[in-house]
Amino acid sequence: MDIRKKFEQPLVDSDTVAELSKKLIEANLELKCAENERKIMLENISHDLRAPLTAIRSTIDYLLLKNNDESESISQNELDSFLNLLDMRTKTLEVLVKDLYYLTCIDSGSEEFKFREIPIAQFLEEYFFAAEIDDKYDGYNLELSVPDEMMQVVSIDIAKLSRVLDNLFNNSRKYSDKGSTITLGAYPCENEVCFYVRDNGRGISEKAIQYIFDRTYRESNSRTPEKEISSGLGLSIAKSIVERHNGRIECKSKLGEGSTFSIYLPILQ
Repeated sequence: MDIRKKFEQPLVDSDTVAELSKKLIEANLELKCAENERKIMLENISHDLRAPLTAIRSTIDYLLLKNNDESESISQNELDSFLNLLDMRTKTLEVLVKDLYYLTCIDSGSEEFKFREIPIAQFLEEYFFAAEIDDKYDGYNLELSVPDEMMQVVSIDIAKLSRVLDNLFNNSRKYSDKGSTITLGAYPCENEVCFYVRDNGRGISEKAIQYIFDRTYRESNSRTPEKEISSGLGLSIAKSIVERHNGRIECKSKLGEGSTFSIYLPILQ
């Protein structure tokens, strides 16, 4: 006697099939976007690595050539100039590799976050007072705008969120003239708190704002001050850190008037 159960085709309505197909298409699009972003980032990294490496290689080749030429020696001024160039280019590589590794660790989840509960006003005030005595802000007007009655408590990794503020403060300094004002402020929202860094510097074009947090975005060299070493990944790192806090970061800016970077974090009830 054959007791095998006859296979029956499961009944699936057309709406379910359409919904599953839609989700599959969306998932494929997300994978394609992620792959495209990865390719662009690798292209940008290759470009950023190639420039300083080329300068270092050319300098070393020239020094070796001069060293082997007994008829012509290198002056001390010329040697000092080449050493400064090598130092600057090497630091650029170090910053790029370090920031890229840090961003990768955050995205992969291997970078540990040590959250602790702290009043947001206390965190901001302590950061501000430390920035006030930092020599790199000499000549800038630093202002604190945090309400005395602000008692909201948040759960944050103090070191990592301080890194976010470091990046925002440094950007405000780099893209503002001496005598400009940099403000650290905060205000409560419904179920969350907002704190911001505002400056009255050069500002960012409306076209660029939507891309500044993307790790694939390349800022124009004309906007980057000379003698400033940067990987260009600072805002991408800031966004990743804020998102690990279940928060979000936004920017409003206008060319010639300045920028405001706002961070929103959930309040502990």
